[in-house]
Amino acid sequence: MAHIISEFVHKGIVRLAINLPEKRNAIAPNVRDEFLEAISACLFDENVLAIVLGSEGGHFCSGGDIDSMFGINAETGRRRMQGNHKLVRAIAEAEKPIVSAVEGFAMGAGAGICLLTDTIVIADNAKIGFPFFKVGLTPDYGILFTLPRRVGWARARQILLRGTTWTGVDAVKNGLADEVVERGSAERHAVEIAREMASSPPHAFALTKRHLVMEPQSLEAALELETLSQSIAFVGPELAEGRAAFLQKRRPDFQRGKK
Repeated sequence: MAHIISEFVHKGIVRLAINLPEKRNAIAPNVRDEFLEAISACLFDENVLAIVLGSEGGHFCSGGDIDSMFGINAETGRRRMQGNHKLVRAIAEAEKPIVSAVEGFAMGAGAGICLLTDTIVIADNAKIGFPFFKVGLTPDYGILFTLPRRVGWARARQILLRGTTWTGVDAVKNGLADEVVERGSAERHAVEIAREMASSPPHAFALTKRHLVMEPQSLEAALELETLSQSIAFVGPELAEGRAAFLQKRRPDFQRGKK
């Protein structure tokens, strides 16, 4: 049985979902490796314009698979983390839109994966949280980088040190998710957002994502990045299409040259 389901759910939109409902989609190294392989294939496939991270069995991801952690020593633990970080980088550095759709639990590593995506859609009864201390572990999957940038350092400190878990509405209120929807409809809404993002000019979208990941620490650094990316955008085909669409009073089609 495939641990990762990969399927087109709309033209240009691929759904990726962990398929271990008996473990609430917990991630073991073999599942992580399949996930990395699937998402890498999507990022290299020109027919894939955006990705939706969904789920099977009612839960997004309950975190790392505890059963797979027995017998770990310093060396195997380091290799495990290096494998995790390959997946983290693949999602965080993806130039294509990635939207996560949370039903049920998104805990620990599951929450970390969500925080790496561009938009998080969460069901009203779903839960997202960081219970690392309950199993004697520290936050991973890039959470110490992504969470403070989402909610601020002070709130991130309280969330992590107190092991807080949020339901859908409160998750959105506190900045942990972007949109709350009715139970069972998270993926449908995520697909619509992915379709919207996929209609953006892909190179301009990718450059903007790179800016957001780099998060310049000063105005001068931000302006320098702006100069570099905009100078590329000025001479690309996307501006030409956008300008033509504006003058012709139509919706721009940034995929036109690929058809």
